[in-house]
Amino acid sequence: MKENFKELVASELRGLRAKYNYTQKEVAEKANVDIMTIVRYENNNTSMQLDMLEKIIAVYEIPIYIFFSNVSANLQNN
Repeated sequence: MKENFKELVASELRGLRAKYNYTQKEVAEKANVDIMTIVRYENNNTSMQLDMLEKIIAVYEIPIYIFFSNVSANLQNN
């Protein structure tokens, strides 16, 4: 079954956090957002706001276009 785009974004967020060996709390603190925001985004339990997503991605010091490029590649592979 193909995953939808939002599920792939959530998966990419979880993958980045694992790659950097951060806890959800650490990501929340670094992004200056509530931990529940991280939890909801990683579990695909909320509509994602681009400005909030940008804050979270900035924690990993990667450009947003690279993030979405990775999501897009995974979308094409499913």
